[in-house]
Amino acid sequence: MASKDDRPVWHKRLGKMLQESFDFIGSNAKRHRESVAVRAIPKRDGDYRVVYRFGVRGEVLPDDVVEDFRDILARGRSVLDIAMFTAVMAQANPPLTDREQRNTYFPIAATQAAWNSVAGQPHMKALTEKQRKRLRAIQPFITGDAVIAEFARIHNDDKHQMPLTLAVIPDPEFVMIWDHLDPPREMTREWWIDWVEPLPAVENGVDFVEYRSVDPIIDAGIEDVPIALAVLVDGEWRDVQHMLWDIMEFITRASSILHDGDVGLANAFKELFGLQRAQLAAFKKMMLEHDPDAEAEWLRLSGSTDLPHEHRGAHGPHGSFPDAPLHPPTSAPSARPKAR
Repeated sequence: MASKDDRPVWHKRLGKMLQESFDFIGSNAKRHRESVAVRAIPKRDGDYRVVYRFGVRGEVLPDDVVEDFRDILARGRSVLDIAMFTAVMAQANPPLTDREQRNTYFPIAATQAAWNSVAGQPHMKALTEKQRKRLRAIQPFITGDAVIAEFARIHNDDKHQMPLTLAVIPDPEFVMIWDHLDPPREMTREWWIDWVEPLPAVENGVDFVEYRSVDPIIDAGIEDVPIALAVLVDGEWRDVQHMLWDIMEFITRASSILHDGDVGLANAFKELFGLQRAQLAAFKKMMLEHDPDAEAEWLRLSGSTDLPHEHRGAHGPHGSFPDAPLHPPTSAPSARPKAR
């Protein structure tokens, strides 16, 4: 049986990349929970409109967070390429030329044409037919998972051309609660919540959302703003936690296909992250629709007996309130009227 030190380089790097990813998600959640507070500060504009700006306490995005995320992506890309090179060198017959070895890399294909282009290259032909079929089956153009193609593009652009843009934004997964309005929304004939477009990163004093009503607004208080770490892709924010979940599963699955074909760990990740997403979806439905079935599902999945009152994990709710308004979208929204 091979010792721990006999593991291939890609295997060691995969283990480190996975641990770094979990640590990154957890440490940022802890920092947001314990060291950062973001509030919506109201600024009245007449009797029928209130504009909210960010009020920030604490350092929202330290420089090392950006560098740590960049390092995770780079290590992940390295795992894929080295796993491919290791498999090809062990299987190629005849051996690849020096030039063919230098051109060996792991393909991530967003289109059928891109896959066809790489499938005929010598390093791909060195793999078994089963390996090629399994690698094709996990490509973005087959699975529809755009995140993996975005991962490849973000890393490549960051390495060669354009540094990635990381920011903290109002969390698209959790509703923002307007709980300090007089009159309350349910007592208003019609009201609107309009998000600034494009949705700005959290920065002290920046306007980001407004509330309008057909009835006079007597008072508006400070509101809590749930936040999330996001990366900018093609002009839209992508949730970093969800991106890392997809990347971890993909890299684990791909490297396992190239090694011994055992994708048990990747399947375990898929189940784990799927359960966490289902928990988030149930909480979101509970908040938006005040749905008792969604509440029961959230309690079942979370293993909790009480409704949440503060962040838990990398994402977490701020409280439980009925009749909550829509959460911020990841891209520019239009006005969303709410009749009462």
